[in-house]
Amino acid sequence: MGKSLKKNNIVFTIVMWILAILMVYPFIMMVAISFRPSGQAYMPLFSSGILYTLRNYNEVLTHPNFFDWYRNTIVTVAVTIIIRLAITLLAAYSFSRLRFRGKALILGFLVATMMVPGETTMVPRYLYFQQIHILNTLWSIVLPEASEVFYLILLTEFFSSIPGDFTEAAAIDGAGHGTVLFKIFVPLSGPAIATTILFSFINIWNNFLDPYLFINRISMQLITPALQFFQEQGGANMPVQMAGSSLALIPVIILFIFTQKYFVQGVASAGIKG
Repeated sequence: MGKSLKKNNIVFTIVMWILAILMVYPFIMMVAISFRPSGQAYMPLFSSGILYTLRNYNEVLTHPNFFDWYRNTIVTVAVTIIIRLAITLLAAYSFSRLRFRGKALILGFLVATMMVPGETTMVPRYLYFQQIHILNTLWSIVLPEASEVFYLILLTEFFSSIPGDFTEAAAIDGAGHGTVLFKIFVPLSGPAIATTILFSFINIWNNFLDPYLFINRISMQLITPALQFFQEQGGANMPVQMAGSSLALIPVIILFIFTQKYFVQGVASAGIKG
């Protein structure tokens, strides 16, 4: 029995290493290409005779709009996460602790909206944003992202797992719903909130389609779709785009390093798979 278990562990470890290498290899290749001249961009990773250079990073960093794109993305992500947390925390507390008519129906309707692909609402959103004059502004990205049902369900489930004794004790002491939420539920929900922040940051930072469609002014663009502007006569300048992509990944990597502990706890406690 012990030998069989040991063999299974070895096989599992080997499979995990293979999957890890397959996942990491594209990132390694991206960084490697970012240091190459354009004529050697598509050569294999360990090819001989490759001339590495910092010219691609210099071209990215000296682009007149690069830091504007970075600033726009940081502002958009920060504002969206703040608004999303404010809305989602209040809604999750309401669904998990309050009793009101039609709660199950409203929650079911919200969950049903997750079945609708975002691409199907692109045209109506464009026309609506045009009518309220927020095209070519960061609000065309912030407002659709202000509320997300996935994070509402995540925090609702987490809040529901908190023992009711805490709420009852706080009510006996005269605490209102706001006090219960921000002094009891929020401190106890660190892993779930960290997971929400990390997922939101990654999804908004890497958002390509929305800013590509709703923002046409180059100075107002976000970092991910803005990488398309690094072009040359023959088409995309791949090494320069890879250099821009590498620089764009830095905030995501830093955030994950500081939140991975809470991220793992949040995923495990919420029972999320995939």
